[in-house]
Amino acid sequence: MACTARDRDIRPVLRQEVGLRTPGARVVDELGLCHGFVRVDVASISADCLHGYELKADRDTLSRLPTQVEHYGAAMGRCTLVTGVAHLQEALQVVPSWWGVLRIEVDLFGLRFEQLREATANPEPDPLATCRLLWRDEALAFLEELGAARGVRGRSRAVLYARLVEEVPADQLRARVRQVLLQREEWRAS
Repeated sequence: MACTARDRDIRPVLRQEVGLRTPGARVVDELGLCHGFVRVDVASISADCLHGYELKADRDTLSRLPTQVEHYGAAMGRCTLVTGVAHLQEALQVVPSWWGVLRIEVDLFGLRFEQLREATANPEPDPLATCRLLWRDEALAFLEELGAARGVRGRSRAVLYARLVEEVPADQLRARVRQVLLQREEWRAS
């Protein structure tokens, strides 16, 4: 049966599904990427992986999907497209092969998801995009711990992020960002 549910109907069920798929992970709505320019609909954050889920209900459009794919692909360790039948074929032409795909099914029993393709590890995450998930004070605290904050304490976030990329191997940087996101208590910077 075609998906006629809207984003607001699907999102809570998706959050529950993501929680079941990744026990112990933190599940967050609207994780900002690229300083909030793009938002991950639902993100699963664990010590091992940052997994972004992009939701495209049948009533949505795919106009922003190429930009979302670019930004998700820069910062996320894994990505999954969640879509109804209406957009499935067109969306498959846009998302890379390493993205997972969940098809939304609506029947008499409600919403469910069918796994069409399992997400695999992002082959080319961008360390700078990963750094941008940190707030300025979080990036500076990490540099202080590394003894690498000299000369950048009063500088912009961009300078702090660039220093982190210079100082920290990419795998260690991604692990630290996940750790910070898991421990973060407030999600909207003032």
